[in-house]
Amino acid sequence: MISQDNARPSAGVPVLAVVGTRPDARLEYATELARTLDRQLVTSFQLRAAEEPVSEASRLTARVETPAGAVVEIPDRVSTADLAAELSSTASAARLEGVICVVDAAHGVQDLFREDYLVPRSGHPSTATARSLVSITHVEYASVIVLVNWEDVPTDELRTLLALVHHLSPLARVRLLEDLADMEDTLPDLPAIPGYDAHLDRPGWVKLLAQGFETFIHDDRVTALHYDCARPFHPVRMHELVHELMSPERFGTVVRSAGYCRVASSANVTGHWNHVGKVMALSPVSLDDDLELLLDPWADTDPLTVGQSLAFIGLDLDREGLISALDRAVLTDEEFLAGPSAWAEQVKRLR
Repeated sequence: MISQDNARPSAGVPVLAVVGTRPDARLEYATELARTLDRQLVTSFQLRAAEEPVSEASRLTARVETPAGAVVEIPDRVSTADLAAELSSTASAARLEGVICVVDAAHGVQDLFREDYLVPRSGHPSTATARSLVSITHVEYASVIVLVNWEDVPTDELRTLLALVHHLSPLARVRLLEDLADMEDTLPDLPAIPGYDAHLDRPGWVKLLAQGFETFIHDDRVTALHYDCARPFHPVRMHELVHELMSPERFGTVVRSAGYCRVASSANVTGHWNHVGKVMALSPVSLDDDLELLLDPWADTDPLTVGQSLAFIGLDLDREGLISALDRAVLTDEEFLAGPSAWAEQVKRLR
């Protein structure tokens, strides 16, 4: 058994969260982890009926009497970003020590290209979330990524997968696990005080936008690209671009793209570009009251972006081809110089 300090700090019940897209592998790992660390296990089965699984997990862990704390196996439908934010809050009865993402190496990339949707327990289908958009958070916000069932994966494919997950989550430790009886190298440093760093700057795409991207696992097939452009997207050409991104033969395989963007049809809105595999979501994150200020170099404004700031991570990417396609999708000189009023009129003519 791995030794650790069993004295419970006053900050809350120590919790290790186990996430992943493969329930069997996730539960098997969580069960052995709880046994090894002499912690109480809370399973996704216990959380299945809750509308808010994270809140239920916090409630259940508050009752844990095991000195070492708890291991919580998290259901598929929970975003790890939401999990980390809630269990790391001062109001939570839990103290999140780490998030361990279990990845089945035989299905690692394929799981990010699933097209099914997750519906909340009592929710309407309209509130469903694409599984891939939730699954990517398991990798991006993990403190440790554990690859299982990797023994039969060809060496070159395994190397590519290791490099890919490291690009997606550069702050996570990436480990191969061959035998559940030997888990020591897959654990965060314990005890973690004050707890897990739940800052939202963990994902690789965020590091790319901040120009703080460093990787230590490399593979010729894995590419990361930051695209920056001050011009908004033309709405029709952007729509065409999104379809191209999801076609593997066009630019290679774009596994993940994310960042902030503006579209000429609503150029005062900064949108969050959120794409994984074959699923794309674009949601508003901020609104500028006076769009003209964005075009004034002397204005005291600090927007997320005045145009496009996007990160791309993928396999066998055609960098030049992708950049050219992005350049074609933004407004031309003539369209840009016409200004916001003309952009709005342009969109009206397209309807």
